[in-house]
Amino acid sequence: MQQLNLAHMELFPTRVWSVSLSALNEHVPQWTAQIESWRQQHPVAEGRSNRMGWNSAQTLFDAPHFLPLAQAVRSVFDFIFNEMGPPLHRYQLKAWANVHDAGGYNTFHNHAGALLSACYYLKVPAGSGPIVLRDPRPGALLSPWQGSLRPNAGSEISIAPEAGQLLVFPNWLEHGTEAHAGSESRISIPINAILGP
Repeated sequence: MQQLNLAHMELFPTRVWSVSLSALNEHVPQWTAQIESWRQQHPVAEGRSNRMGWNSAQTLFDAPHFLPLAQAVRSVFDFIFNEMGPPLHRYQLKAWANVHDAGGYNTFHNHAGALLSACYYLKVPAGSGPIVLRDPRPGALLSPWQGSLRPNAGSEISIAPEAGQLLVFPNWLEHGTEAHAGSESRISIPINAILGP
């Protein structure tokens, strides 16, 4: 058989960033207590993609307690925006608390209108379901090898988060979470960068 002179190119990559913010761990008890207090004061969830749990309004970074987290996230976002292209100096951060009780999960969704999205994992007890990222190429779902990581095949990627981890991804990347199987609530803080002063 004749030897093939074959080359290939990896096209249309989707970059996801993972950053450890464990240096902020000293704030975790205070942040957790604040979120639990907000839930007691406003027990009706804001809704959106959260099921069988609770989430807050998108004003978490308005609270002074969360300033260290907001500053750390802005530093990460500034780095990523510089990596992606011309710097974007005018953006603001919107964040909210996302609590999963036993059986809780997030349906698949994206963050329309944002420039970049992230999730900071505040509390990840045993049984926490992973975040699932869905292949953004609609045509890849027609592949007969769907569900694998073979070339040109559609797939879903599961990432088991760790407490203190910040996961950053394009706002258009569809994502959800598997059901939380633990008895202790899982708490995360989703974050969007949006255009603004």
